[in-house]
Amino acid sequence: MSSDTNDYIKFESTNIRIDDILKCSFSSWCDLFKDYLYPYRIIKPLPTSFIEYLLSDGIKLNSDQQKLEQTSDNEYSDWEEEEEPNEDSGPVHSKFPELHEQIISDIKELGGKVIPKLNWSSPKDANWLLPGNTINCTDINDIYLLLKSSDHVVDDLLYPFSEVEEKEVTTKVEHELILKKWIDINPALEFRVFVKDSKLLGVSQRDLNHYEFLKDLQPQLQEKIEPFIAQAIEKLQKTDLNSFIIDIYIPRPFSKIYVIDINPFSRKSDSLLFTWNELLTKKFEQYEFRLINETNVGAFAKKQYSESQVPIDVVGATHDSEALIELAREWDKLQKNEDQDTSN
Repeated sequence: MSSDTNDYIKFESTNIRIDDILKCSFSSWCDLFKDYLYPYRIIKPLPTSFIEYLLSDGIKLNSDQQKLEQTSDNEYSDWEEEEEPNEDSGPVHSKFPELHEQIISDIKELGGKVIPKLNWSSPKDANWLLPGNTINCTDINDIYLLLKSSDHVVDDLLYPFSEVEEKEVTTKVEHELILKKWIDINPALEFRVFVKDSKLLGVSQRDLNHYEFLKDLQPQLQEKIEPFIAQAIEKLQKTDLNSFIIDIYIPRPFSKIYVIDINPFSRKSDSLLFTWNELLTKKFEQYEFRLINETNVGAFAKKQYSESQVPIDVVGATHDSEALIELAREWDKLQKNEDQDTSN
């Protein structure tokens, strides 16, 4: 095998540090960009009982008297109040009542519609559970359902440092719940910006659909983005954060940029119209601004978090406990049939 081939297959490391990840936790950077954020509330530290609830098996919501539970035979069963009482038979919030009331209060203060997230991730991969494939939560049960169903949230809780190359990671995370005021934004005007070693590498359209008008707007957008990112780099350099990914939104009339999130410079984040190999190895003489156009629309058109999506006809049933249980049973049957087909 030639050396060129060896270079090609080499898995480039992001060289991310524990400290980089911690500094991208929402509460670590939000004050630096408070003038560029939509209203939000931070709840921390989160009680251990709430973390245990999020990581527990099954889905039990505050208003439901039924719980979805997986048995040892890998089948789903539901039990109701008629069964013998046990420690889990009370309201879901009985072990974290103060947090429960705080969430309800914050939802009201933020206008009745919020987006939940933990330190780094929002439960976008579970958006199929709510009507409209959204993470717009109007009820506390929406928040519980999304957080409990999201692989991204589990990763935040259990594996935040999985990309760090240090052999032993003993750092403990102070977990936090962030509730952001829901804003009905235009996805065409969201962009992901990649910064490595305090240098702007690239800007990518976030929504992977073709918007013809963006091509004509590109010079105007770049005129706004370049000085803003220069300021962001300067702000974060002072915290010793030199590599990061920042998601921004530029609504019309393009007079102000809003920060949606700041993420670690990590493969856990989607590289969108770039590849991670490019971002880690390419020598960018100047940054690149990439959009979906007529030639690449087929290559990049895809559904985000498609591994978490289900047919549209089942989405409407997700707020009904019996329908949710039936959904789990049907999914279990499909999985068993698939296993049988594979074995045959």
